[in-house]
Amino acid sequence: MNTSRSISALLLCGVLLGGCSKKDNAKLNSTATAIPVDVVVLKSSSIQRDLQLVGTLAAWKEANLGAQTTARIEKIRVEEGSRVHEGDILFEMDDTQLAQARIQYQVARDNYERLKPLFETGSISQSQFDQVKAGYETAQKTYQLLLANTQFRAPFSGVVTAKRLNDGEVFLLAPGGAGAPTVVSLMQINPLKLLVNVSEADFRDVRLHQSVDVTSELFPNEVFEGTISRINPTINPATRTVEVEVKIPNPNEKLRPGMFVTAAIKLGGVSALVVDRAAVLKQLGVNAYYAFVAEGNTAKRRTVRIGKEFDDKIEIVDGLNEGDRLIVKGQVRVKDGSAIDIKGTGE
Repeated sequence: MNTSRSISALLLCGVLLGGCSKKDNAKLNSTATAIPVDVVVLKSSSIQRDLQLVGTLAAWKEANLGAQTTARIEKIRVEEGSRVHEGDILFEMDDTQLAQARIQYQVARDNYERLKPLFETGSISQSQFDQVKAGYETAQKTYQLLLANTQFRAPFSGVVTAKRLNDGEVFLLAPGGAGAPTVVSLMQINPLKLLVNVSEADFRDVRLHQSVDVTSELFPNEVFEGTISRINPTINPATRTVEVEVKIPNPNEKLRPGMFVTAAIKLGGVSALVVDRAAVLKQLGVNAYYAFVAEGNTAKRRTVRIGKEFDDKIEIVDGLNEGDRLIVKGQVRVKDGSAIDIKGTGE
């Protein structure tokens, strides 16, 4: 009887010991399969952010100059490439009508000046003086209008970019293949302007007089400084963008209208999540990025949207939050749901 009891006790101990051994082995196996990783607790930091946009430079001012009536061109005083100042005569039209208007204006002015003292002394009636005054003012306006349409002056300082007719040709007041009838075209290229479209999401960060760095592939080592001079008050409903005008000083005239440039609008210091570039992985075949965070002892995959890049660092715009434990070492070995063994924690 004692022998049977002893055997039963030994068997029970064997079963218990075997169970304990299996549990310990399971724990050891679980620890052995966990992937060792290092994590960093994410914190916000201040960065200098800019908004990168591209566009084509345009003249600050542009004018296609032509007469208001059909007439013969008497003399064009400029050529393509001529530099002119505001008020310089660019071209003159036939002055036959101007000469007649000048004579009529002088006669009307003489009558007005001769009769004005007589009206002031009461020698002529109010109606007589009003008639003379009206004739004088009409003749004056007619002469000034014909003068403006005979001697065409530069409305601003700039460079002549096109000469479409020659001396002696007849200017026709009718649109042609090039658009509105034009004798010469004038551009102001110092300063220049750049029109860019800012997304609705970034519109709140854009302000008047904000600094803008403009670069061109033609001058890879130079940065041209501009400022925001105008912000369209409305949002384009089709593109959900806002048109912004950048004014760019161009004293040396290195930049020219039509150049393709990149503009970086300086938004100033903002709070952002900045992480090691190596912690963010790119999905093969598509322009998508992801990273892994530690939730307990499990790796969880997060799709992220990246922003500005700083050497070995990169900004996370969306997908991660402050306080997340980002896996920064061993991330290439884990998958979503992988067991992990956290070896190091940093901030």
